[in-house]
Amino acid sequence: MSPILRIEMLIFSLFFFVYIIRSINKNIFLLKNVIRWLLISAGLVVFAVFPGLPEWLATQLGFETTSNFLLFAAILVLLFIEIKNSALLSKQQNQIKLLIQELSILKAKKEKK
Repeated sequence: MSPILRIEMLIFSLFFFVYIIRSINKNIFLLKNVIRWLLISAGLVVFAVFPGLPEWLATQLGFETTSNFLLFAAILVLLFIEIKNSALLSKQQNQIKLLIQELSILKAKKEKK
């Protein structure tokens, strides 16, 4: 990998890491929801500093090219994030439904009085 590309990767990954940290500080994200993004940004920094690591992992896991390994890893990470988001969405929908039901019961009781 060329030195210019390594420097660009490192700069991008550090900017991404700083953006995530600043978003936490500005209360844009909750800390419990942003831990996975911190891990992803830390992984990007590690891959930028040690460019041979993805190549080594790809060969150890039996991938023919490093790009196939990185694409597979990205798909797995995005799949995990989507499953977690779907579970959170389902939980919130159930909570909203319960709140609406409780509010309707309270309104009905208030109207009877």
